[in-house]
Amino acid sequence: MRALVAYGDPTDVRTWSNIPYFFLRAGLRNGLFGTGVILRPSSFRLRRLLWNASRPFVLDAPRGFMYSRSYLEDLWRAREAPKEIGEYVSHYQLLPPRDVVPEPISYYIDSTMRQYFGEYEYHIGRRVRAEALAREREAYLAARYVVCMSNWCAEDVREGYGIGDDKIRVIAPGANMDEAVLAKPQPWDGSFSPLRLGIVGFHWERKGGPLLLDVAEVLSRRGLPVVLVVIGPPASSIPQHPVVRALGYVDKTHDLARFVSLVRSFHFGCLLSSAEALGIAPLEFLRLGVPNVVTAVGGIEDPGEAGIRVAADATADEIADRIHEVVCDPDRYARMRNAAARVGAYYSWDRTVRDFQTLLEPRLHGARPSPERRSLSPRATESSERERPRRSP
Repeated sequence: MRALVAYGDPTDVRTWSNIPYFFLRAGLRNGLFGTGVILRPSSFRLRRLLWNASRPFVLDAPRGFMYSRSYLEDLWRAREAPKEIGEYVSHYQLLPPRDVVPEPISYYIDSTMRQYFGEYEYHIGRRVRAEALAREREAYLAARYVVCMSNWCAEDVREGYGIGDDKIRVIAPGANMDEAVLAKPQPWDGSFSPLRLGIVGFHWERKGGPLLLDVAEVLSRRGLPVVLVVIGPPASSIPQHPVVRALGYVDKTHDLARFVSLVRSFHFGCLLSSAEALGIAPLEFLRLGVPNVVTAVGGIEDPGEAGIRVAADATADEIADRIHEVVCDPDRYARMRNAAARVGAYYSWDRTVRDFQTLLEPRLHGARPSPERRSLSPRATESSERERPRRSP
């Protein structure tokens, strides 16, 4: 039996950006997985507090408890899972603990810890960080495969950790939604009145919300009626502004129809992140036939003909110029929307599972996926040096 591991409970949609939940559901449905391993980090809260309080006594900074060896080994020992597991796929770089699990392990990651600590500027104790990175490398060296969600991540596994190409694969994730209830999108009605820009995600600042609001203001000053729809953060945490419609959290597991309707009402789904390991929201936009506006940061996919990709340091005026060009050419926007629907069909968890089955069960499902997956969009190879994703130090 093969099991999925995540930092928490993969049967709970709230775990790690919904990814383990939807991956496990598709894997159970298609025979990739037999179960998920349930971990309960919340039961270690008191220990976390004591650990943080003790760090000055060992001349190290607090933070980083979740990366410590002793904690992860105890967390694993308290797991809830059947005993007959013969193989693991893990969505967490340090689980299962390499020295306590004899079964084969493959990893499915959106970033390495080196990238995570660098891109997100996540500062933890230097000792814990050094030990965690060393254990991560040991885990990759001993792994069956290190499967990455983007070529950006795969490059760091290769160059930053010295892992050979024979172990590295790239398999794109799917959009986090129930495929069984998705209806086909309605044709665009030809209207930009108002122009609807949308952003989905809890981290308003990091995901470029303030910059997107500046873009909306620039377009408004140019005479375009604009609405900026914000899904995710509490409405009270979003700046009050005439163009902003802050809708709060929309639960895709219980109110998917509303989520789909809202996203499909966008003319552009936007992710202008300053740091992003992957960016699941743009894949959801494409899955629903909505063009993207994204920054060339981290592992964010280049939408190619299905959207607009801007440099990481692009200004609000520059981004507004790119959007305005498309709005002034309705035929171009119609082609962009058609491309989004076509490309978006690729981003389903059922397809991800099939790719994993091809990799892990080659006798049953054919040849292995290639180490590097080319982007679906022809423009992906035409990005200028200025638009290349930033590299972590």
